[in-house]
Amino acid sequence: MNKTPRILAASVVLATLALASCGSDSKSSSTTAAPAATTAAPAATTAATTGESAATGGATLAIQGFAFGPLTAAAGETITVTNGDGAPHTVTDDAGSFDVKVSASGTATFTVDAPGTYEIHCDIHPKMKSSITIS
Repeated sequence: MNKTPRILAASVVLATLALASCGSDSKSSSTTAAPAATTAAPAATTAATTGESAATGGATLAIQGFAFGPLTAAAGETITVTNGDGAPHTVTDDAGSFDVKVSASGTATFTVDAPGTYEIHCDIHPKMKSSITIS
């Protein structure tokens, strides 16, 4: 019995599934925020990424179901991003002030020093959009 066609067919199915899960954001949801009342000035930021839980304290930005949760934080406060999805994401300021990478099911931390409303998106999944407020 020649197993080559069966192996080839299985390989094609697995490759198709792998590509569909990596490139698809059909499960993406879009969070629409009201227009920003203020435009934030470029902010000094610091970022760190880990595969484990970050230290407690500060503010938390949750990512779940390919959507950002709400966030209001104080200027200079440590913001912990928790990624509840099995895919990596970014928290990227539309104006370019910060770009934080968060591994699949991982965490990352960063700070924003300038108060304002920041429009954010995920570079990997462009339909993911929201805003965060820094006071």
